[in-house]
Amino acid sequence: MLAHLRVYNDPISAKKFLEPMANHLLEAGIGNISEIFDGNAPFTPKGCIAQAWSVAEVLRVWSMKL
Repeated sequence: MLAHLRVYNDPISAKKFLEPMANHLLEAGIGNISEIFDGNAPFTPKGCIAQAWSVAEVLRVWSMKL
């Protein structure tokens, strides 16, 4: 999201990258985010089903004032 924002300076478009994360919170480890995801759609989750740094990074970016 941040890379997209820095290149295109379009906060609305950049925030759309976080939408799949909201849906992912209800899958696998409910309330958690998987360790890694494929880089291309449909962004299949990989690795462990609950990773603290993944949750922290999404929350950090989600809470930014854009």
